Amino acid sequence: MKIAYVLSPSCLYGNLFSGVVVQARCWAAGLRELGHQVDFPAAHQAIDWTSYDVVHLFQHGAWCDSLIGNLAPTRSRTVFSPIIDPPRPYGRLAGAVSLLPFERLRLAQNQRLLRLYGRRLDRVLARSRHEAESLRAVGVPGDRVPIVHIPMSKAWDIPDDAVLRHPRNGAILHVSSLSQPRKNVRTLVEIAMQEGFALRLAGSIGDPAFAAWLQSVSAAHPRIVYLGRIGDDVMLDEMLSCSAFCLPSLFEGVGLVALDAAYCGAHLVVTDRGGTPEYVGDTARIVTPADRDGIRDALKAALAEPGPNMRGRARVIANYSSRGSAENLVQTYQEIL
Repeated sequence: MKIAYVLSPSCLYGNLFSGVVVQARCWAAGLRELGHQVDFPAAHQAIDWTSYDVVHLFQHGAWCDSLIGNLAPTRSRTVFSPIIDPPRPYGRLAGAVSLLPFERLRLAQNQRLLRLYGRRLDRVLARSRHEAESLRAVGVPGDRVPIVHIPMSKAWDIPDDAVLRHPRNGAILHVSSLSQPRKNVRTLVEIAMQEGFALRLAGSIGDPAFAAWLQSVSAAHPRIVYLGRIGDDVMLDEMLSCSAFCLPSLFEGVGLVALDAAYCGAHLVVTDRGGTPEYVGDTARIVTPADRDGIRDALKAALAEPGPNMRGRARVIANYSSRGSAENLVQTYQEIL
């Protein structure tokens, strides 16, 4: 098959760390491994949409309007990955809002757009049952909403014995866009300060005030270390070395970084929001983001584990490989051809 991947314009900037870009690149790599052609058309190129078997759009928003309109006369088979991350699945209120014709006032409203696009495109992919429930709630026909789990984001190939032998440093690791409020990093840092945990933080910081606060915390608490943005080689060593990985998010679509950590044998502490619990199952300690005592106790238990989390690693290998996810995606594409 020949497939076009079209990403939201917001992904044109700072894209290497965008979850949308990571998802698209992971799927593209898996599809190419299976022998399919995946292109990322650019705006400055002449694009013949009819040359593609499938056109796959990523990330919801009004940016899709003109493109969907242009694709309609070509009768292209279109797939949409809206990538929505509500803390709880949409319910009746979102469904009612989706019925309001905001477009008559030239207004764009997310739930309304999801309803409209979901009824015009061939498939709307959900990454989890949580996301599928939200899509159905806003009127996307259920038979157009397959669940296709996305793979771990790193193409690492590490044998079990290497994971078992690698020394652990007794620290908690967290990787994210640290200053985003939904990542709930302040709570994690404050727990580490209170309990004296060794905490290692990696990722971008977009808020100068947060950066200044974290710098002052690190100066007062040397066991709390900010590593900055790190490359894949350093991240691999950090994930193999940490005793626990914590993702205390207020909401999270999937939390791919937790899958990467589980693959490396880290014991996971994640929250019950979004699709993450579906991916990690009973191989992680699952807490609520507002329960500081629960997060603290889960971290203590994770740090007390005598060896790496081989059950979590086995779950990732069995269910979230690049090839396996791509095979499921191919099956979805073939259903509409």
